[in-house]
Amino acid sequence: MSIAAIIVAGGKGLRMGAATRKQYLELAGIPILVRTLRVFLSCPQIDRIVLAAPEDDLSFIRTELLNGVTGGDRVELVAGGAERQESVYNALVTLGDSFQGLVAVHDGVRPFVSQAEIVRVVKQAELDGASILGVPAFETLKHVSEGNAITGTLSRDGIWMAQTPQVFRFPLLARAHEKAREDEVLGTDDASLVERMGEPVTVITGSRCNIKITTPDDMDLAALFLPRFPLASEG
Repeated sequence: MSIAAIIVAGGKGLRMGAATRKQYLELAGIPILVRTLRVFLSCPQIDRIVLAAPEDDLSFIRTELLNGVTGGDRVELVAGGAERQESVYNALVTLGDSFQGLVAVHDGVRPFVSQAEIVRVVKQAELDGASILGVPAFETLKHVSEGNAITGTLSRDGIWMAQTPQVFRFPLLARAHEKAREDEVLGTDDASLVERMGEPVTVITGSRCNIKITTPDDMDLAALFLPRFPLASEG
């Protein structure tokens, strides 16, 4: 079955507080987005890669970021939208209805996903039609009021934190996005759009290293992970 990866890199990076968008910030001299793309470009299971990014950045990405990256010419660029969901939708349109394989949607600022994790979640999606990476909640969860007063402690039983890649059969994900657009629903992730149609989604245990880099603290943590992920540093 053909497998396409949609890499979403349309964020403004407001929480990072930097002048540069977070996906272009460098870890040990290499942009975060490039590190993420290298993992997928090196994964033999991935047949196509569509990168959704801000329209104004597409020329910069092609000439500056992808130039010199092994396999960079395989990356198809598409303009992202105002919201992440719109960026994924634009990438699905780029794939087109003739594509009937699996789609793996991944955040461009998650450079520490492993090829083994990609393979496992793809294999599960081949069986179930929809599967995501995630990790069980490991901190105590509190419900807090608008005044920052704790109103309750939540049970962690059965609570997982969703990660990416999230992998779906193309027709299923396309239908979920079309339905969300029709209903004017903005989901928190792609799995939530599939779930709201009553379709099951399987969770595969990921790694706590597979962080989404969104804050300065995340950058500090990512620097500690670098020695464990040499693939993301290779040219």
